[in-house]
Amino acid sequence: MGGRTVHGVKGWARRLMPALALVLLAAGCRKERGEDFAVVPVQPAPALEAPLASGGVFRLSEQRGKVVLLSFGYTACPDVCPTTLSQLQRLHGRLGEAARDVEVVFVSVDPERDSAQQLEAYVHAFNPRFTGLRLDAEALAPMLSAWRVTANRRYPDAARYREHPFTTGELPYTVDHTGAFFLVDKAGALRARMPYTVSVERLQQEVERLLEEDGAPVAGVRVEKARARLTPARVGAVYLTLVNTSGREDRLVGAESSTAGRVELHEVIAQGELLQMHPRPEGFAVPAKGRVELAPGGKHLMLYAVESSPTSLPLTLHFEKAGTVHLTVPVSAPGADEP
Repeated sequence: MGGRTVHGVKGWARRLMPALALVLLAAGCRKERGEDFAVVPVQPAPALEAPLASGGVFRLSEQRGKVVLLSFGYTACPDVCPTTLSQLQRLHGRLGEAARDVEVVFVSVDPERDSAQQLEAYVHAFNPRFTGLRLDAEALAPMLSAWRVTANRRYPDAARYREHPFTTGELPYTVDHTGAFFLVDKAGALRARMPYTVSVERLQQEVERLLEEDGAPVAGVRVEKARARLTPARVGAVYLTLVNTSGREDRLVGAESSTAGRVELHEVIAQGELLQMHPRPEGFAVPAKGRVELAPGGKHLMLYAVESSPTSLPLTLHFEKAGTVHLTVPVSAPGADEP
């Protein structure tokens, strides 16, 4: 009996291995897609203020309306920092005209060797629109802590250089530092923290998503691709995507607009050729770490008694947990192509 039991366990393990492999592969794919890059809950970005080599002061708080891409490094970095800035330069080119609404900032973690002028020349070699910032050591430490960035000096082994001493008498050092892209949205919230190894395509996707947002994010929920379609009968629909970045389910429970007499949550249900319009007063659930599409022929926001010919409409969404979010939705004219 003991032998048969062992054999049975081995057989069970062999059957289980393919399933485990699929689970691990799926987990790896999720990580590759960047689903874990979001900063949850949504929170204001830590303060950042530093003098500019060209004069004046850079303040992160004054960049509202722009997406800010922040990275940390130093000019004597031989590998990671040039790679990071090259990625940012490639991104800048891929964004085209949208790049005017993106601010790229490179902060030195080595103020002892990086002067403000040297830092500016360094980042401008990659792109003259990039901003280099240097804080003195006293201001740098608390700022790095607030951004959860590590920066530690690493000195070479002096014994290795006994026969070839450095002429300056001082051992050069490198800096072990956090290699990441920090994405701050147009409302000044820290939205994502992505490793420097992320592809430029994935980075572009995140930046463009933030550029598309109309309103400030609410805790754990963001709204993407909102648009409205109206008819001459003064009714219409709003379509959008709800993305829940939090670890708990939420629910859209209501909506309103000063441009419409009433806004209701509806869903179209098709039974063969029969199409039924069902009110959804219970709202639309948005699963944890998931998304819900409000699209033509499905879930949508129904508009009644709309004011004549608006080009955009203000919209307020009410969530069960995340609270209220305000946005402005562009309106498509009757017969216009879907965006």
